[in-house]
Amino acid sequence: MTTKQKQEKQTSWLVLIAIGMGILMAMLDITIVNVALPTIQHEFHTSYVSTQWIVNAYTATYAISILLISKLGDMYGKKLFFLLSMGIFTAGSLLCAIAPNSLFLNISRGIEGVGGAGILGLSMALIGDNYEGKQRAFILGIWGSIVGFGTSIGPLVGGLLVQYINWRSIFLINVPIGIVAIGIGIKFITEKHHEVDRHLDLLGMILSTALVFCLVFGLLNKENDITASWMTPNIIGWIIAGIILLIVFILWEKHIPYPMMNLELFKNPSFVGSCVAGFTIAIGLFSFFTYLTILMQDYMGYSPLEVGLQRLIISVFPLVLGAFVGYAVGRIGSRLIASGSLFIEAIGILTMNLMLGYHLNWTFLIPAFIFMGLGNAGINPAISNAALLDVKPQNMGMASGINNVCRQFGNCLGVVVLGLVVGDGYQRSLTAHLGNTEAARIIIKAGPFSGMTMAQKFHQIPHITTIVRHAYYNGIHELLWLTFGIFIISGILCWFLIKNTPKKDINSGN
Repeated sequence: MTTKQKQEKQTSWLVLIAIGMGILMAMLDITIVNVALPTIQHEFHTSYVSTQWIVNAYTATYAISILLISKLGDMYGKKLFFLLSMGIFTAGSLLCAIAPNSLFLNISRGIEGVGGAGILGLSMALIGDNYEGKQRAFILGIWGSIVGFGTSIGPLVGGLLVQYINWRSIFLINVPIGIVAIGIGIKFITEKHHEVDRHLDLLGMILSTALVFCLVFGLLNKENDITASWMTPNIIGWIIAGIILLIVFILWEKHIPYPMMNLELFKNPSFVGSCVAGFTIAIGLFSFFTYLTILMQDYMGYSPLEVGLQRLIISVFPLVLGAFVGYAVGRIGSRLIASGSLFIEAIGILTMNLMLGYHLNWTFLIPAFIFMGLGNAGINPAISNAALLDVKPQNMGMASGINNVCRQFGNCLGVVVLGLVVGDGYQRSLTAHLGNTEAARIIIKAGPFSGMTMAQKFHQIPHITTIVRHAYYNGIHELLWLTFGIFIISGILCWFLIKNTPKKDINSGN
């Protein structure tokens, strides 16, 4: 190996380190804060809804910003906007760490969300610029492992930091990581300069931002009041507005010469397949983690730290297998691995459904966790590669942004829909055992997240703890049947949508 080749190899790894550190920060912050919410709520003396906006502020600004930042990156420089996004995220983290009250914290989380959107939205595109062929597939495998590992490990890292330091440390830890990543990125990240249209589609940008805001805000309103009807004005009104704006946006983009979003992307079946798979893994796995955490903490009785350690079984597979999966994608293409990973997730979900029963011991979940971890390890590298397949370099930022928006919508919609399924099963089970009594109505109204607290309140009712616990388990079983079907359908769709890179293209590095 010549000196030049050694330098190029070293630079290649430094680029990955800079991008990887940014991705890890952004993914951790999606789930790391959940375990700190009770502590933050106690310190600031705020309501549940106000505390929940610590999570929702990040989700909302992330979803709203990602398409806009991705487009600006395509137009004016992906490296520039990626580094700016890391700076915004780092500054937002510092503000979160010093927040004197809940309002300041919520606003700071919103700033973090904007930065996270740029990091996730442009990271795939920068990998597309810095790597080619098999090497790109290999690096996207590592990218996928960081995404899967970061999301899964968040509760454990959060639990450790909250338990042994304080809740502010979960944000403060991002500051030195962000500074180092920015320094490495400035020096070593490169991008290819392509002829790109710099006409500003201002109306398209406004419409895309507004439609995502309306859809996400409607879903968040439903999430915050899961018992409310979909017909409630502040839910259905926002969703209808979002759908109308989506139609207007599509019509506008089709009829102007320089659109914000190149709708030709959706004629690429591999790109569509990657969006379907990203949406599915978010709705079927990452959204499910919310209800799995409640199951293991509130109904099985494990501490947040214990749950984080137990879920390492899911987290470790993306970390260990990501690079290998990326190499395999470079050899055999994305189709088999993407579809296969979705089917493996389905097997994991089915295994959990069959083995869970009403057990209080988490070891009955281990076989399911293994399948879930394997599926999670395979899906991200495969769909990341598929998302960039046959996409022109000047459209990679937008392609990456759309793919991540699909994941975010899947997560938002999943939390709501899965919550409704769990709540419906919970309600029917309680009604069947307690009848239409005042106690049943109070317990149902409190919701499944407060089930064990309500059981203690009505301790005079015979076997009330078992009745309430079994009701939540019944809701989980119904949720698992739904997600099993979603994974199977998505796996079939991706098999027909995602195409394999022709062998000659892989080998040539094109």
